[in-house]
Amino acid sequence: MTEIIPNFYQLQLPLPNNPLVYSNTYLVRGDDGCLLVDTGWDTEETLSSLKKQLAEIGTHLEDISRIVATHIHPDHYGLAGRLRQLSQAEIALHYLERDLVQPGYSDMEKFIRREIEWMHINGVPADELREGLSQLQATRPEMIKFTAPVLPDTTLRGGETISVGSFSFRVLLTPGHSPGHICLYEPTQEILISGDHILPAMTPDTGVVLEPNSSPNPLDDYLNSLNEIKQLKVSLTLPGHGQPFTGLQQRIEEIIQLHKQRSSEILEAVKVEAKTAHQISTEITWMLNMNPVGYQDLGPWEKRVALEKTLAHLESMRFGGKVGKFLQDNTIYYQAT
Repeated sequence: MTEIIPNFYQLQLPLPNNPLVYSNTYLVRGDDGCLLVDTGWDTEETLSSLKKQLAEIGTHLEDISRIVATHIHPDHYGLAGRLRQLSQAEIALHYLERDLVQPGYSDMEKFIRREIEWMHINGVPADELREGLSQLQATRPEMIKFTAPVLPDTTLRGGETISVGSFSFRVLLTPGHSPGHICLYEPTQEILISGDHILPAMTPDTGVVLEPNSSPNPLDDYLNSLNEIKQLKVSLTLPGHGQPFTGLQQRIEEIIQLHKQRSSEILEAVKVEAKTAHQISTEITWMLNMNPVGYQDLGPWEKRVALEKTLAHLESMRFGGKVGKFLQDNTIYYQAT
């Protein structure tokens, strides 16, 4: 537990067997209860860690009156349902995320079948499809085990103010990593709770995915919302993973440049001939454990994410008129225009 400023705390909740190690939850204490931003996974280890850190502050689960989730990924929303049962807290979530709760955590067979079809039409060869199928069958149900699906009591649209004690947070819609991802901005203290939108050492996953309400152009959505955040006066950024950091504008510019570099690599790959998203993803540089690697060095999960990211860049360039897209033999191809 770390006290950011009086009545404002960072809690680190464990993510067992996950390279991220932990997720950040933020507790803001007010006169009529506490606000909790994000919740971590739904595991006994997470709940025990949360209780212990609350006790260090002199607070208990019953003191939590509101829970706001930046988005519904299990490491940020997983424990929300159980916490509502234990604390009677009201849950707030953006309406685009609310609409993903049921589709995202039910009918696994349909989800997996749809994912495999999506990989196939984007050129993934048979051996990788089998590998991907095995990985999805093993890990998707395991991830869902860390979430108790629950619908929010309050839906957000962006622009609202959430007040607790002396703090007033503006709700900012920041799509890209997830369609209804939000950040919370406290202008008086110049603090931004950034969730997974902006991280200090990683570039958040921003890819084309098969989900309800998902954007056809998530990369541009992400970059546009980054530029909007860049206009804010922020002294301290509180991310969903990693340590709080300063220099938000510089970090945003670093992320933008990384995406420009990847777009340049992808455009070069399709200058001469049409290729599938899978072919293109094998020809560009990826990061694994903060090191540049080739596609062949990625595991099944990382390869699937690489395909999503490649497609995000291709669709961004297609919307910008730099590449074309066509279907041939039930396979999608892209080529520079």
